[in-house]
Amino acid sequence: MVKKLVSLMFVLCCNCITAQIYCGSVSIVPNSSVNQIVVFDDFTKYNGGITINSVTRLRIKVEDKAIPDPLCSWNLKMYIENNSGAGTPIDQWEELMLYGNGDSNNPKINVLQFRVRNICSTSQGDNTFRSFQDTNDILDIIFDTMTIIPAGSCTPNVNGPGSYLTNYDEFNFDIDIRINPGFNFNPGIFNLNIRFRLEENI
Repeated sequence: MVKKLVSLMFVLCCNCITAQIYCGSVSIVPNSSVNQIVVFDDFTKYNGGITINSVTRLRIKVEDKAIPDPLCSWNLKMYIENNSGAGTPIDQWEELMLYGNGDSNNPKINVLQFRVRNICSTSQGDNTFRSFQDTNDILDIIFDTMTIIPAGSCTPNVNGPGSYLTNYDEFNFDIDIRINPGFNFNPGIFNLNIRFRLEENI
């Protein structure tokens, strides 16, 4: 029996755009990275996959200007990076190290799935696992739209000014992951970077 060991690592990072036109400020609190290492070392993990709930939590804060602007709204998106500038195919995990010959394929990006959820189900696709097909994909959490849905309405795509401090159920997002690589990949260590981008709608 051949046993494969695959370690998949990914980094969750947050970016905010700081220059604002309509809003006073937009921020993700805390704005820090999370590293997660997932090891597949037995058949149960390969067959069933691994799900990690609340691998990170995004807390959003969008403040109006001193004189509120009625056009203040925001969007939140998720991007994936695999160091494709260094030659990694855009649909694969970045290879950090192979164990053995590596005569198969490296894991595809789509084996990593994301679920974004909060109490008010404000995210598009709330509580549904979604995946990237390659590094060109963008997953919307809150869509970029000039239709402003005010905080406190507890409906999909709330994008008006507010904060996780005052409207926790709408401005707090739990991020869950599920990885199910199967058996058809090279054994080794692979990496992906996931970025969240919060910005004002203009």
